Amino acid sequence: MSLEAIWREAFDSSIAEIETKTSTNPVDWRKGGRVSKANPDKEDGNWWDENGEKMFLDFVNVWEQSGMQIWETPQGIPGIEIEFNNNFGDVPIKAFADLIAVLPSGELAVIDFKTGNYMPDSSMQLGVYACGMEMTFGVRPTRGFYYSARKVEFIEASALNRWSVPLMTEMFAQFSRGLEAEIFLPNLGMSCGTCGVKDYCHAVGGQLASIYDPLSQIK
Repeated sequence: MSLEAIWREAFDSSIAEIETKTSTNPVDWRKGGRVSKANPDKEDGNWWDENGEKMFLDFVNVWEQSGMQIWETPQGIPGIEIEFNNNFGDVPIKAFADLIAVLPSGELAVIDFKTGNYMPDSSMQLGVYACGMEMTFGVRPTRGFYYSARKVEFIEASALNRWSVPLMTEMFAQFSRGLEAEIFLPNLGMSCGTCGVKDYCHAVGGQLASIYDPLSQIK
C-alpha cells in the first residue's frame, strides 16, 4: 500500500470514528485557523484533507532522515500512543505519549506531535510523559522533542529533567486542592483562543461567563 493510500484510509476512518462517537456532522465541527484570503473558510475539512496528507508525507521523510527508532516496551509493544496510568501521591493521572523513540546516540526521547502554529514554551507536558515512563517501565527519557508538522522539524525542549516525579506529585496535589476548593484562576495566554471553556471565562469575554464565572460579578 502506498503512503498516500495509508493516509487516505487513516484520515477517512478517523473522521468516521469521530462522527459515530459524537453523532455530529463534520461540516458543523469547529474550524481552526483564521479567515484569510488564502483560507476564506479557515482550516476546514478540505484544508486538512490536502494539507494533512502533506504533513504526513513530510514527517515520513524527516523520520527516515533522523535515524531514530521506535522504542518498544518489555512486552514488545511499540512506543506509539503509550498510555500511562500513574498515581502521583493521591492523584491518579492518565496520560498518552505520542511517541517514545530511541535516538542514534542510544538515548530515550519522548516526542509530542503538534499540527498547529503554536509551540509550547515549556517542557512540562513532556515531563509528565517522562515521569510516566519512569513510574511504569523504570526507565526515563533524557531528551524531549515537539515535532512541528508545519515547520517539518523536531524542536528540542529544554530542562526535561526539571519535571521530576516528586515535583509533579506536588504540582498535581496543588491542582487537586484547587479543584476541590473550586478555585479556577484564569491563566491568560496564546492558548485562550482554543480553550474548551473560554465561553465560560470572564477574563476573555466569554458569552456564558455571567452564568458561571464569579469574576463576572465583580464591578
